[in-house]
Parts: sequence; C-alpha cells; structure tokens
Amino acid sequence: MNTKSFIHFLGAITIVLFGVCFICNSQTKNPNGRNDVWEHVGIGGGGAQFNPAVSPHDPHVVLVTCDMGGSFITHNAGELWRMFNLSSQVSYFVYDPINPNVMYANSIGLFKSTDKGNTWTLFYPKMAEVNGIVSRGDHAGEVIVTKDNTSRAVQAFAIDPAASEKLFAAIRIDQSVGIYQSANGGENWTKERDINSNVKNIFIDPSSPANNRTLFVTTEKGIIRRTNGAWQDNRSTEAQVKYNSFSGGYDTATKKYIIYAISGISYWNNEATPSGIYFTENGGQTWENRQEGLTKLCAPGANPPQWYAIGTSAFHSGTVYVSFSRMTVHADTIYNGVAKSIDFGKTWTLPWVDISGKTYINASNFPMDWFVERYNVPWGGIPFTLGVGPNNPEVCYGTDFARTARTVDGGKTWETMTSKQQPNGYWTTRGMEVTTGYMLAFDPFDKNHILKAYTDVGMMESIDGGKSWLSATKNNGVPRSWVNTTYWVVFDPEVKGRGWAVMSGTHDLPRPKMFRRNGTKGYRGGILITNDSGKTWQVVSEAIGEAGMTHILLDPKSNKNARTLYACAFGKGVYKSTDGGMTWTQKNKGIEGDEPFAWLMERRQSDGTLFLVVSRRSEDGSIGNKDDGAIYRSTDGAESWTKMTLPEGCNGPNEIITDPRYPKRLVLAAWGRFHRNDRFAPDTGGGIFLSEDDGKTWKHVMENDQHIYAVTFDPRNNRYYACGFNASAYYSENDMKTWNRIQGYNFKWGHRVVLDPRDPEKIFIMTFGGGTWYGPAKGDKNAVEDVVPPLKRL
Repeated sequence: MNTKSFIHFLGAITIVLFGVCFICNSQTKNPNGRNDVWEHVGIGGGGAQFNPAVSPHDPHVVLVTCDMGGSFITHNAGELWRMFNLSSQVSYFVYDPINPNVMYANSIGLFKSTDKGNTWTLFYPKMAEVNGIVSRGDHAGEVIVTKDNTSRAVQAFAIDPAASEKLFAAIRIDQSVGIYQSANGGENWTKERDINSNVKNIFIDPSSPANNRTLFVTTEKGIIRRTNGAWQDNRSTEAQVKYNSFSGGYDTATKKYIIYAISGISYWNNEATPSGIYFTENGGQTWENRQEGLTKLCAPGANPPQWYAIGTSAFHSGTVYVSFSRMTVHADTIYNGVAKSIDFGKTWTLPWVDISGKTYINASNFPMDWFVERYNVPWGGIPFTLGVGPNNPEVCYGTDFARTARTVDGGKTWETMTSKQQPNGYWTTRGMEVTTGYMLAFDPFDKNHILKAYTDVGMMESIDGGKSWLSATKNNGVPRSWVNTTYWVVFDPEVKGRGWAVMSGTHDLPRPKMFRRNGTKGYRGGILITNDSGKTWQVVSEAIGEAGMTHILLDPKSNKNARTLYACAFGKGVYKSTDGGMTWTQKNKGIEGDEPFAWLMERRQSDGTLFLVVSRRSEDGSIGNKDDGAIYRSTDGAESWTKMTLPEGCNGPNEIITDPRYPKRLVLAAWGRFHRNDRFAPDTGGGIFLSEDDGKTWKHVMENDQHIYAVTFDPRNNRYYACGFNASAYYSENDMKTWNRIQGYNFKWGHRVVLDPRDPEKIFIMTFGGGTWYGPAKGDKNAVEDVVPPLKRL
C-alpha cells in the first residue's frame, strides 16, 4: 500500500553436472528456507524457469534459474527453495567435483561460491581487473566495467572431474571467442584455440587421460573435439544444420561419452531447419537421428513434433528425456509432454502426455496445480529445459512457463515443486517466486483479506493475511481478455465490499518493449467494480472502449454514494467518474499528444490537487523531444491540466507523491537515460528528486540509483521508502537527506514498497519478476548478501 491508498485507508541454461554443494538446515534462520528474516508472500511459480541442475552427490539438492533474474536452490528436493541473486539471469551452473563447498554460476560474469552457495564472489573477470558495474537502459541491465574496457563473457565452463584446479572455458572477449585452460584454479588462463562461433557447452570425457583430457565443445553447427591434444572440427558446413541444444554423459558399459542434440523449429529456433533427436558416440564425427521412434506416432503426413529440450544422466547416458510439443497423432488430437528412452533413443515411451483436442486433457499422472486449476489450459506448457539426476536417471526436473516439475520414478508420476496447496484450497509458495506484482489492496473491513495486483496471473486473493492465495478472476465477471494483468485495486474506505480495479491484457507497462513495435492501438482492458469484496466484478468502462488501464484513484472526500474516481488509460489519457465509476468521461484538456501514456496519478490531501505521470516513450537516450515523459497538475478535478517542469536532464518520470505534512512538497521517482555512444557509461537523469516549492525547482536527493520505480511515504512514522531496478530498496528517516539500503532485500528489479497497515515496522516489496517480499522495514541487519564483496556501482 503506497501513500495514496494508505492515506485513504487511514481515512477509512546449460548445465555441467559435476559436483554440488549442500546447505545445511542449521544454516537457515528462516523456516521457509531463507538465510535471513525475509519471507516470500505469494502463490509460487507463475513465470518461466530454466536450467534445473541435480546434484551428483545428493539428489535432494537442485538449482534452478528464472528468466526474471532470480536463481533458486533447494536442499530438500523442492519442498522449499531459497532465492539468490547475481545481478541477472544465470545461464548455467557448474559444480566442483571434489570440493562440495564450491559451485559456479554464470550471470553478468562467472561467480564462484566457496560456502555452499550462501555467498558468491566474481570469479571471471577477476575482481582486480574490474572497476565496477553500471546499470544501463530500460531494464537497468548490469554491465561489468573492466579496467581494459573489454566486454567479456564465459559462454561455457567445465571442471576436470578429478582435479578441481583444472578448468576449461569458452571465453568471449569483445567479438573474439576462444577455448581457454587454467591449471591453477583460474589464477591464470592459457588460450587453447580460437573458435569462430559461439559455444554452447564444454563436456569432458572422465575416462580420458588425466593429463590430457578429451574435450567436446558444442556449437550450433556441431562439435569440436580435442583428443590427445589435437583438435578435430566436426562441425557441419551445411547451411541448414542448426543444433538447438545438447546434453552429454558417460556410459560406463561402453566406456564412451555420449552426446545428444536436438534441432528443428521450436521455442528456441524459428528457422525451418531439419528436425531431429541426434545421437553421437564419437564426438560428432557421425550422428544418428533417433527421432523415428517418436515420429512414427504421428498421423500420416503430419509435421514432426517440435523438440524443446533434451537431458541425459551424466553417468547413465543410456537414459535420455526429450520434451516435445505439437505431436499430431490424429487430425484433432495433439500430444505435448516428455518422452523417455532407456536405450540411447532407439525406442521411446511417453511418461508425460497432455492431450490437446476439442478439450485439453492434462497428464493423468500429474496432479492438479494452481494454474491448471485456474486456467484449465496448458498455460505452463512443456519443459524448456530438463535436468536429469547424474547418478539416478529416474530423477528428472523440467521447467516451463509457470513451474518446476519433478519425477523421482522415471516419469511414472510428476509433481509441481513451486507451490503447495493448503487445507483451505488456496495455495502457498515453496519459495520459488518469479511473478511480477504492482500493489496490494487491504480490505478496510477485514484485516485478513488482501487483493494482489499481478502481471500474467491476474489478480490474486488471500483470506488469511497473505499466507495463501487463489486466483480472484475466475468465472466472476472479469473478461477473459483482461485477466492477464491487474495494475491497481482500491477499496472504498466507507462502504463494505465495494472496490474498483483496472485490468489489461497487456502486461509489463510502462516498459517500452510493450509499445515499441505496435504502439497501444491493440491494448485491451478496462475498469471494473465489485460490491462483494471481489467475489464478483462488473465492467463499467464500456464508454471508454478497450484500453490498457494502469491506475485508478479514489477521492476519499467525495460522497460515498457517488464516488469521484480517476483512471489512467495508457495511450488514451485520463478519465473521470462522479457516480461511483458507473460512467466515465475523458479529461485530457492540456495534456499533450494524441496518445498520452497516462501511467498513474496522485491526489494531494490538503487541497485535492491532482498530479499525473505520463510515461516516456523513448528508450534511445534522447531528451528534449516529443517522446519525453511528463508530469501534469490539475487544480480543478481533472477538468484541465498544466504541464510542469521536470528536473534538468530528466525525462523519465515514473511516480510523483505528496507529503501531508508539507503542502508544497513533491517527490519524484524517475528513470535514467542511457548513453548511446559509451557502452560503459552509467545512465543519467534518474533517481529521486525533491521539490519544496510545488514543482518550481527540484533537488536531486538520490543520484546513485538511476532507476527508481516508486517512492512511498508512511505517515505513521514519517519514513520514506524507495525501490527500483538496481537490486536495492531504501528508507530515509530524515526527510531524504540520507538514504539507507534495506539489507537482505536484493532482487534486481523492484517495483514499490507497500506499507503493512498492521505493523509500521514491516513492509512488502513488490518486484518485477521476484514475487513479493515481506520483512523488517529497516531490513535485516544480520542478513548476508549474496555477492561478497559487492561489486562497486559506478
């Protein structure tokens, strides 16, 4: 709950499977698996997950990544997950084969943990070679700034299975990619050879001579093999050959290293390349296409299925799993799921089959989870990536758009490991939080009733104070095309059960990726009212038409029988209702442009003045043109608007709030602009700005963080909070003279701090892809940060 609603309330990857680490229960202070006092409040899952990696030492230890930046570790086979954050999405994990305390994860650089994953240190490039990091662009993407101004990336990484100090890596330095080797644990690197393409994996044959390992380097064109120190290039020169992904493992029976590959049109590849599930036992010299055992299930004349992911066991490579979609077995019947072979792909079974026909039938050996329960369609899809137990091929994890699924019996049964259903029928998270949230609406007549505004999974409801959640948009009046995103909800502080919500089929606003190609013309969404606390909803914005509605503001001083409300339509402007939301009139007088990106509003408590934020259109770093964002003021109830002056150098306003103690105080949260001609320059023009003269002049009160999404004020203790896209949230107790980082919270993309109306010393932090965090308002002073020492922010 931000200042607006709170005042109203008061008034009323690629995986190398060698080695792993185990986090002992004694090290966790929090029963939900975290190492600090923070909690995750949510339903669990609901976003894309990738790269499951099962420990070769303990099948209960698994690592998973998320496309929104967070990574997760479990030490009890998915019963609970602990999030850790390494500045960006992790593309692969590598476990030390000798030392169980050591693991590696590749993000903006290659990170190393020596304490079982509790803390991480930048491993490559070395800390001594780095000046720091900068955050650039709309998503505040972090970039390592090296002292020699080179751009570096470790595309693939492997550790000698018998000697931890022997390392192999495919490293890109600017535009040059090479294979490197280190004999001293990464202190020094020697280039083995150049590679004129990007690298997907490095596999090591554990039976090869210890002093001269056989390496398999995979690329989209095939494999480059090193044997006895000599390199053999087995890549194809045919234009149509393109391998999407690989998986490899050693077969003890044949004493051969087996590599599988998949190709063809899929989620990862939209090119019409030949389809196949390929097998090689000689490092790619020859390949056998072993998809026939599956394509023969297709109806005559049907296209082959799309192969999404492939995974084999590191030490039992005769077993291989493949996820697939669009297996047309009949004119009106399509299979989607996972196939399994225990004879190197010669024959196949289908341990996971969702059937798409006139109706969608979920796999009978996969118990219901919340999103299937809610949508009754294959919203999660089938696995993007698969991780197979290195020592037990009956263990397999698969990750998709919504969940991490697990089998421990070779596919006979599957289970979702992101959420757990409670006795009341609602669901709670297991710690794997990957959703985007905008705000929380607390029912003023029931302290345990909360509505949460989500992206992609719509609105959620809790009836037990946030412990468990259930969809609040199923068969209750919300149009199907609007259920994707709820941006804002407000309860009437005086009328029990009454509330309003704005919803849209377009998610992730105001991020430019949502309008850079097609503008806002196709946006769908609108305004709804409830009179029974959200059990049912009624559309009340027919006169507006379809629109990406992003904010709704209630005038608490208006007649409770005919409330005055204001709403933002992204691309259409501002709308006003004076009859409790039943009818709406556009109020754009004075707002520039034909398609104003009206984002959100604020109402000053003392005099009712309205403030409007219009989002920036540009993302190219320019300023001083029609694509700048803007802020407006209205002193006549939105009948007319006056454009205000933004702080110098700022054109990306994101939120403006008032302070009830100081009638002329305005606080602006803003997004920085990136420098097009300097890849290592930090963004400028963002942060937090303060005006004490009603917007005539502005002072920069937070400059070191250039991507502030929202500022929140708590009138109970006169404390300010701020949150944004630089892995930090802040508080200030001296009117923003100084800011303190809220320790323990470190998710990369933060949205806003929401006040807990039950406890002024607790806060919620809404995020863009990291769920909802709940914890101490001033942070956990004993929290151990994920990256130690922290990378200096330039």
